Amino acid sequence: MVANRTIVSTRAVTHASQKRPRSRTLRAVHQETLNDLVAPSYVSGRQTRIAADGKRTEKIFLDPLDKEIMQDRLEAIADAYKRLTTHSIVFEFSKPTAFQSKKLEQQTKKTKQ
Repeated sequence: MVANRTIVSTRAVTHASQKRPRSRTLRAVHQETLNDLVAPSYVSGRQTRIAADGKRTEKIFLDPLDKEIMQDRLEAIADAYKRLTTHSIVFEFSKPTAFQSKKLEQQTKKTKQ
């Protein structure tokens, strides 16, 4: 489920004293769309790659604790995001921190028992 958000153009005619809110910019709306799509998890990092031909690919890093939940959905989420925003993205899971590593070990012990 994705919220209906409004993008206000930079060329929109408004009074000089009115500024366009940051939440109405194209980048902000696309980021929030992505956050809606990866709902049980969250985006922990981003990396943008620009190829020699000018094609942009964004690498999105997700929370490593949600790997089991999100692994099967990643292709569908990437396709949905591409259709909604026309941007190509690739998902990966970020390197776990020390705290997250301990938590992952605890989860694997529970599943083995």
